[in-house]
Amino acid sequence: MKHVKRIIILFILAVVAVIWLGNVAAESSSSIEQTFQKAKQNYLDKNMEAASTQIQKGAAYMKEQSEKASDSGKAALAASSRELEELAGDVKKGSVKSVKKMEDAFARAYLALAKDAHTQSAKSWAEKQGQKAGEGLEKASGYLERSFAWAGQKVEQGTRNVMQKSKDLSGKLKEKGRAVAEDVGKNLKETGNEIEKFGKKISPK
Repeated sequence: MKHVKRIIILFILAVVAVIWLGNVAAESSSSIEQTFQKAKQNYLDKNMEAASTQIQKGAAYMKEQSEKASDSGKAALAASSRELEELAGDVKKGSVKSVKKMEDAFARAYLALAKDAHTQSAKSWAEKQGQKAGEGLEKASGYLERSFAWAGQKVEQGTRNVMQKSKDLSGKLKEKGRAVAEDVGKNLKETGNEIEKFGKKISPK
C-alpha cells in the first residue's frame, strides 16, 4: 500500500513539475520585452547593478532559445546572447555611456528571434503544417517590428506592407492552413528579405 501511495505522490509531483516548467517557458517568452524595458529604466535611474541583472536575464533567454533553434537561427541567437552578456558586464562596470548602446543590442536580439521564427515558419510550410507556419510568420513579423522600435528606426512603407501581409497570411494559415500557396511562398521570401536588409542596417559597426 505504501509503495502505491509513493508512486501516486511521485506521479502528482511529476505532473506539477511539467505544468510549472510550461508556465516558466511561457513567462520567459512573453517577458523578454519587459526585461529589456526594466534594464533600460534601471540604467536611466543609474542603478547599474539592477540594469546588469536584467540584461543577464535577457542573455540567458537568448542562450536558451539558441539551444532549441533551427541550425540557421542558432548562430544569430547565440551571438546575441554573447553580446548581451558582454553588455551586462560593461553596464555593471559603468563603461556604457549611452542608452543607445543598450537599445541597439536589444534590437539585434529581436532581429535574431525574427530570423529563427522566419526559418521555422518556412520549414513548417515546406512540411505542409499550415498552422505552425502561420504562428511562425506572425512571430517573425512581431519580432521585426520590435527590432525597428528598439533601434529607433522608422518602418518604411514597403516594409510596413510586408509586415501587414505577414499578419494577414498568418491569420489565414492558422485557420486550418487556409491560404494560397503562391502568396505564402512570396511573403516568406519578402519577410526574409526585410529581416536581412534590416540586419545589415543595425549590425555592430
